[in-house]
Amino acid sequence: MSDDVWNDDIAYEFSTQRTFMQILGIWPLQKKRIFMTVQWSVMIFIQLSPLIFLYMEFTGNNRDAGTDIEAMLYFATTLSLTLKYICINANGSKMAKNINSAIADWSSAKNDEESYKIMKKHAFKSRLCTLFMLYLAFTCGSLYVLSVVLINLKDLFLPGQVVNVSNDNIGTKDRMFIVPCGELGDKITSLQYVMVIMFQTVELLMICVLQSIADSFYIGVTLHLTGQLKLLETKFKIFASKPDARINHRKQFINLVKRHCELVELNQNIEDTFYLIILFQLVIVTLVLALLGLRIIVCLKNSDYVELTKSTVLLNYMFLQSLVYCYGGDFVQKGSEGIFHAMFMASWFKIPARLMKDLNFAMMRSSYPFRLTGGKFFYANCEAMVYILKTAASYVSVLRVTLRD
Repeated sequence: MSDDVWNDDIAYEFSTQRTFMQILGIWPLQKKRIFMTVQWSVMIFIQLSPLIFLYMEFTGNNRDAGTDIEAMLYFATTLSLTLKYICINANGSKMAKNINSAIADWSSAKNDEESYKIMKKHAFKSRLCTLFMLYLAFTCGSLYVLSVVLINLKDLFLPGQVVNVSNDNIGTKDRMFIVPCGELGDKITSLQYVMVIMFQTVELLMICVLQSIADSFYIGVTLHLTGQLKLLETKFKIFASKPDARINHRKQFINLVKRHCELVELNQNIEDTFYLIILFQLVIVTLVLALLGLRIIVCLKNSDYVELTKSTVLLNYMFLQSLVYCYGGDFVQKGSEGIFHAMFMASWFKIPARLMKDLNFAMMRSSYPFRLTGGKFFYANCEAMVYILKTAASYVSVLRVTLRD
């Protein structure tokens, strides 16, 4: 891509995603080279490496409800991350069409002040969401690592520790890992323990970056599509307002219809790329929110504020992820619905009778809004988010009653 094509405007909207996704090897416009194969191999290894530690946890004899919830959360996060990486990479050609279309949109908007303002407004929202999600991911990851370090320091320096004479380690049975590892703490030395903690810290921060970048890329392409739908809505409102020759009215109308068809294709590209991700994300988030909500209640009863902090941080981050996918679909849906209302509110009575009939057919087509779905089973919008919260709350209530009995 040449520097004159990738100008300041498109960079303002997608520069953060471009930088990180090029490092990860999944940027849609990145050229396929041998080095990218090495990138993919390394990233897949980093993404799946937590499964080694989780296998130790699931096959170990030390069973703890809090640790089991953490292990299930890590397992779900690892699968979700791998699915995002594979789906974005497999549909790179489709996402490349969306990015190239965005570049062309910014180039054409330079001479139209009104269009430029609308696009800049949506680009600001996209950039704000991207930076907020990155900062939140790093904050959540850092707080999680800090809580594990503080617990280990407390067990090390406060009295009542157990001394393991065989390898001169203090309190090995109380060692806590970032990723649950079962009884691994009893089988390694202090130096090995520090190395494992450092490796797991890198794993956790990498997971946070990958999750936030994949989610911000989704919200970026959906918000850009929403901005283009808003522009199309404005043009449909005014295309029949100005007095003009019949031939020009028809040309304008044909161009608007063609643009609508292009946006339909761009929306389908987003749907083909993210529908499996949305399905897995929202279904897993429902279960995870229920488990974390139950764990928070138990921590409050036991006055375990460290575990309470960890669970609250995870709960907020998982909730934000589900909001991103639901609101991205909701933005696109409402933007497409506005086109139908724009056609209805246009000065259609000023155009020729033949063109009125064509406008009627266009209104019939635009009455079907753009949709982003979760696995083709449900629509990703605000209603789905409300349903997720209701379902999670119901699970928490059932689990509370079960544990009480």
